[in-house]
Amino acid sequence: REMKRVSVALLLAATPAVAVSHVARVRAPRPAHRHARVASVAVVDVRQRGVGLGSSAARGRLPVMLEGGPPPEPSVEEEVFGEMEGELDRFDRLLKRLPTVAVGTSSNALVVLSSIFAWFVTPTRIPAAVTVGVAGAAGKQVGEKLRNRRRAVVPAAIAEMVNKDGLKRLDRAKVARLAERYDVPPELFEEQLRGVYARFLGALVDDEEVEPSDVSKLAALRRGLGLGWKATESIHVAEAASLAGEEAPGAELPEPLSKLLWASMTLFSTSRGSASADELLSTLGLSEARARGAVNEVSAPLYRAALAQAVGRYNRTQTPLVLQTVRKALNLPEEAAQAVHQDVYDSQLAKCLPSPGDDGAADAELSDETKALLSELEGVLQIRGAAQRVHARTIPLYRSSAAALLEAPTSVGDPGGAWAALALRQQGLALPTERAKAVLQEESRRIATARLEDAARLAAAGRDDEATSALLELTGWADLVGSLVQLAGWSGEAPARDLAERYLGALSLEPGLEEAAQRLLSGTGANLASSLPLLQSMLALGTPSLKAARDDYCSRLDRLLASAQYGESERKALDAAATQLGLPEPLARKLALDAYYGWLLDLTEGFGSRSSDAKAELERSAELRACLQLEPSAVGELYSNTEIDASVLSACCDALAPGSEYEAMETMQHLERALDARPGVVAQILRTS
Repeated sequence: REMKRVSVALLLAATPAVAVSHVARVRAPRPAHRHARVASVAVVDVRQRGVGLGSSAARGRLPVMLEGGPPPEPSVEEEVFGEMEGELDRFDRLLKRLPTVAVGTSSNALVVLSSIFAWFVTPTRIPAAVTVGVAGAAGKQVGEKLRNRRRAVVPAAIAEMVNKDGLKRLDRAKVARLAERYDVPPELFEEQLRGVYARFLGALVDDEEVEPSDVSKLAALRRGLGLGWKATESIHVAEAASLAGEEAPGAELPEPLSKLLWASMTLFSTSRGSASADELLSTLGLSEARARGAVNEVSAPLYRAALAQAVGRYNRTQTPLVLQTVRKALNLPEEAAQAVHQDVYDSQLAKCLPSPGDDGAADAELSDETKALLSELEGVLQIRGAAQRVHARTIPLYRSSAAALLEAPTSVGDPGGAWAALALRQQGLALPTERAKAVLQEESRRIATARLEDAARLAAAGRDDEATSALLELTGWADLVGSLVQLAGWSGEAPARDLAERYLGALSLEPGLEEAAQRLLSGTGANLASSLPLLQSMLALGTPSLKAARDDYCSRLDRLLASAQYGESERKALDAAATQLGLPEPLARKLALDAYYGWLLDLTEGFGSRSSDAKAELERSAELRACLQLEPSAVGELYSNTEIDASVLSACCDALAPGSEYEAMETMQHLERALDARPGVVAQILRTS
């Protein structure tokens, strides 16, 4: 009787633990945020103490609570590993603290106690061996469940290590000893480690914020858990398959998938070839180029932020080395980093030099301080073609000022004052003389063309007197242009009227207005006799008496382009032909410019079928311009009116063979110089292609 009483007491002593563990599973739902749990406990505490909202104690504490503000948002590792550690109930925490020997003893005791209890309570008519055996098997099953439940606390034990020491101090040896401490088989322990890593990876990918330290956290967790690269790679592939689902990604990748690609490819780049993203890309159905583009889109903002800090903290020598380290950590290629550099440089230019029409644009200039700043930034960021980028901002400002001065009525009577204002504007914008000359000629020819077309429209409407007055006003304005060129010293000691004939000759009018202009010119009276050579030069493209000479000269230009010989002898032959045919110099240059335009059009079409030959021909464009004696101002006018430089360079960019973006950028900048394209054209093409 005494033995039965002791056996029942021992068995009942083990039973409450199981009962408590069952009851502990049915608990109130936890708040999603750990700070929310703290807040709920605080509210309960206040209510238990009986402190009402109207009490003096509550009023005394309330301002302090409000002044503190909301608690800081926890990091991803705090949320993930805090949640993992908090998932253990009271019985799990008890099992976690027990040594392995105690758990084994308890399991064996359950078998013994179950058998003893069954032996005492079994009636005499039932064989004792049967009941004792059944009770022992049940006790063994309960003991095995106890062992398995204790083994399941390993992820929480790892989370406790992370919460205590930090993710980067997770000790691989201590983690490995958990398998022995909790008696976990190797296969199950490996599965638990993979589950911990997969859970953290999923939370990191789902987080909206992207931090440069995300990859280093994954690397630290992988090392601390002792996971191999193949296991890590398979976890990332499984996460990608879970995010992507059954449908292939669309044109724009979802943010979690982009972040996973970025984290995976950046992490695998540190494996020294032990891990590859090939299976990951195959799972997602992405090409290497598209995946690299998605990774660059994630890395670029992080690199830009690091770039801003480095420029403000380090000197010109240290910054490139620091940025090289950052690029390596972010797995950002050189060409993508260079694109960020150029964007930062352009943003700084936009702050220093506003666009025409913006506030302060009329007085904007490159001061000594601004030039020193841009020079320093150019060296730090290693900007290629910085001068072209500066000109892309300064030329529109100078063009706006030049147009305003040319159209101002007071400029005609004071060419010296107009030239002084233009010279000061050129100096303030640090614009080279060739660029300023090209802009002034472009704007002069644009205004002259518009005024000549207005006179032709008046003549077509039968208002000849008004048309004649418009021509008189035009010739007076043309003298201003000649005076400006003369004051600038761009064409020697020639008279102003002769310079006007040269710079404003062979204008292209709208279709239908050429005939009206020629009729108006043939009917001019004595009041326009002195201006007739100037007006004839402007309308030389449509002069009937020069049609045969124009056709002959165009045929010679076609044969020159077909021969692809652009040497000195060919240039002299063209000069001799123009003199023999009696072509005015402006007309000959205009016909040559039209031939150059046709040649560029053919190249644009040639990049689709014979890209290598077309690229080689485009590299000879400077040689052709020298043979045709095309001045930069005339070429700039052609590019501004037709945008053929952008068309041919865009076709070339599309025809480039797949390869490094850095090589593509180098090729395009080389062709930009050969073509003498407008500043900023290649940058825009590369930005949008």
